[in-house]
Order: sequence, then structure tokens, then C-alpha cells
Amino acid sequence: MLTHAAAWLAAKATIVQAQLLDPTPGPSGDGNLPGGFDWSKIGPDPKQVPRSDLFYSLINGALFLGVAAALTGLIGGAIVFGIGPVFGAHILSDRGKTMMWKASLVAIIIGSPVAIISFFLKQ
Repeated sequence: MLTHAAAWLAAKATIVQAQLLDPTPGPSGDGNLPGGFDWSKIGPDPKQVPRSDLFYSLINGALFLGVAAALTGLIGGAIVFGIGPVFGAHILSDRGKTMMWKASLVAIIIGSPVAIISFFLKQ
């Protein structure tokens, strides 16, 4: 087994030595070397994204569904919070209050990034 390990190590050493002696040229920023990559042609361009209107429609739809879910949770929590003491089920009232807090937190989490990003984009 030791001879196999020594043979493997010797083969790897020759490969590494060959790579160190003959390095291949890497990408250059000037684009003048043959085979080099011209980094000046790379840049963000939203016009190159195919059907970007579809992407914005999907994001707006997901945002609407999130806000609708948060509002539904808030209304459901308020109903359970109000009806719980009427039927003598105070545990329902506590759960309704918890549901209202969670829905409010979800509404803040969903709405805040939109406001923060729009604030920074307007600056």
C-alpha cells in the first residue's frame, strides 16, 4: 500500500511541477492578449433581460399576496380576539391577540423593504 501512495505522490508531484513551470495566461483586462477575456464589455444592462416586465409582474403579484395574507391575518386575529371573551374562551382571545401581532409583524416585514429600497433609489 505504501508503494501505491508513493507512486501516486510522485505522479502528482510531476503534474504540479509541470503546471508551475508552464503557467497558462489568465484573463487580462486589456483584451489585447490572444485568448484573453475583454472585461470592458461586461456591465449591468436591464435592457438585455428578456421579458423583464414579466419579472416585475411576478414580484408585484407576490407583494400583493403577502400584503393580502397579512391583512387577512390581522382581520382574523381581531375577530378571534373580540369573540373569545364573548364565549368565555379566553385562550382564543390570547391566540387572536398573538395572531394580530404576528400579522402586523409580517406586514412590516413585507412593506419595509419596498419603502427602504425606494427611498435609496430616489436619493
